[in-house]
Amino acid sequence: MHTIPSDPVPSCQHAPRGEKILSRENVYAAYVGLAILVFTILAFFYMPATIHIFNRISKDWIYKQHVLRLDVVLFGGFLAVYCLVPALDTSLRFFRKLWRNSYTYIALLGICAFLCAFLIHMGRWQFGGYDYNIAIETGWRQVLGQQPYVDFPTTTSPGFNLGIKYAYRLFGVSWDATLYFSAIFACLTFLWMYWLMVRLSLGRLAAAGAAFAIECAAMLTLCFWWYNNSVMILAAVFFLSCLAYANQPRMASVQISYFLSLTLLSLMKPNMAGVMIAGGVVLLFLVTEWKMRLVLLTLAAAAVAAGVLLLNHVSIPAMLANYHSVAKVHGGLLSRTGSRVLSMFDKVCALIGFIVLSVPLLVLVPRMRKHISERNWKGFAFSLFFVVAMILAIYGLATNGEFRDLEFTVLLAAGAVLTFGLRWNGPLLRRVYIAIIFAMIAGDLYYGATRMRVYAIGPHMYFEWQDNQRPIESGFLKNMRVSATMIEVEREVRLAKSSNPGPFFFGPRMEFNYAVLGLPSPEHSPAWWDPGAAFPASDQNRLIQIWQEHQFQTLIFLHSDSLNGPLADQVDYNFYTKEFRDAILHGYMKDQSYPFITVYHRRATELNQP
Repeated sequence: MHTIPSDPVPSCQHAPRGEKILSRENVYAAYVGLAILVFTILAFFYMPATIHIFNRISKDWIYKQHVLRLDVVLFGGFLAVYCLVPALDTSLRFFRKLWRNSYTYIALLGICAFLCAFLIHMGRWQFGGYDYNIAIETGWRQVLGQQPYVDFPTTTSPGFNLGIKYAYRLFGVSWDATLYFSAIFACLTFLWMYWLMVRLSLGRLAAAGAAFAIECAAMLTLCFWWYNNSVMILAAVFFLSCLAYANQPRMASVQISYFLSLTLLSLMKPNMAGVMIAGGVVLLFLVTEWKMRLVLLTLAAAAVAAGVLLLNHVSIPAMLANYHSVAKVHGGLLSRTGSRVLSMFDKVCALIGFIVLSVPLLVLVPRMRKHISERNWKGFAFSLFFVVAMILAIYGLATNGEFRDLEFTVLLAAGAVLTFGLRWNGPLLRRVYIAIIFAMIAGDLYYGATRMRVYAIGPHMYFEWQDNQRPIESGFLKNMRVSATMIEVEREVRLAKSSNPGPFFFGPRMEFNYAVLGLPSPEHSPAWWDPGAAFPASDQNRLIQIWQEHQFQTLIFLHSDSLNGPLADQVDYNFYTKEFRDAILHGYMKDQSYPFITVYHRRATELNQP
């Protein structure tokens, strides 16, 4: 068995009986930590929203207040926990003596219950009419029998698509189905990461804390099934599986973990999955002594992933063509939605977060130097696994445009393994990392609970900071708590549907209504209209022609006062080309009798055409 060496850590059980459990300095530090914690709580609740020096964050004072509170939680939480770590460690020594294995299982079950409850409860609050459209419409089209990449163009990954498809099959066609599926995914991957970290010699508490922090960063910040959080969770699982395989290559369970994680990750968003798979497989091949077995497992995972696609009638050539056509325009799949959409404040915060999380990895520098001088290339290759975690975080920040903590999932796992498993870090860095984990958990839970990610999808486009607890009593969106605006939009959509002939076409942020009303989605048309992201920009003319061939009798769009022009009430109409806008203006008459939506009726001259 190839074992990666770790530094010995003295056990507290061998300390002399008369030795002081907590030094005077640590007692003072604990008092300081409690004072910082109290100050953080007071600053959180009494945070003003009119601090003009922070006006660059946002003109929305509620959002600005939430951002400042989040920063207070992160900074104050880090300092407080850093000061309290020695006292907390001393307290835990007492509980370790009383701890039983059954308590561990109960604790893991409790964490899973919390993950499910938080994700489902918060996932029912607020509606993001752009991103949610993509998820809902992609699943609905598959329910209708349409195949992604063939019957409708899309650049979402097959794993993301199949996740929604099977959520609808298991739990019925509803928004809650995607939440239940996400909750199960979060619990299973949490337990999976916990098990892998224990295999990597992390203590049970450290393993549970690190795995929970990763779930908070990826799943609980969003609280809905998405292609970015799902791929980052599986990337963390695959990263840990590679480390476990490097350490215990003969263990059958570790081999199975590598095989399964590679299979699942192969189905996810290619920009992040590709980097993690390439780095993980190549480095593992250099590290392990059982190269043929690794090659066979890797090929088997690729074959099973291809088999999953074939069993679900997913065309691999069509999928690759969709990926390639968009990637060659933007230099990376969906890169247009990356760091360029972030404000300067968000970019600075992301950079600071990356630097802080990378601090525990500083220990790699002297070790890699030593490996080079000793020509220990296997040890050097093993250290590069953690460099891959840093590269993945940087690439995610540059291409995904998500909340920064989501991109740090693999980096979190890397720091946890270095600090608590391999024990390459000393007491100071261990203390720093514990404070980082606690602060991130608190910050991510706050970010998810306030639905700041949904706010980023579109403020005042269903999302409202106030008046957002209107319940939806029935139908596809049953149990959701939304704004009065959305309630009124849905009422008007139903009225327009009942008083106008079909087939219907829904504009941006309205596509989810195909599923809500049980209407057929137009075949060979994109699930959402976003040239260069949903489909190649060069395909626009062809897709407009297909749109005209459908001969929609009624078009339904959402009002927006934020745009100007002859069709100023069309949300995200800037994604439509002039040819598309002209086709709507010349072929349809605008009906402005509805306060929140705009309805277009097909002109009589168009009706007489074949």
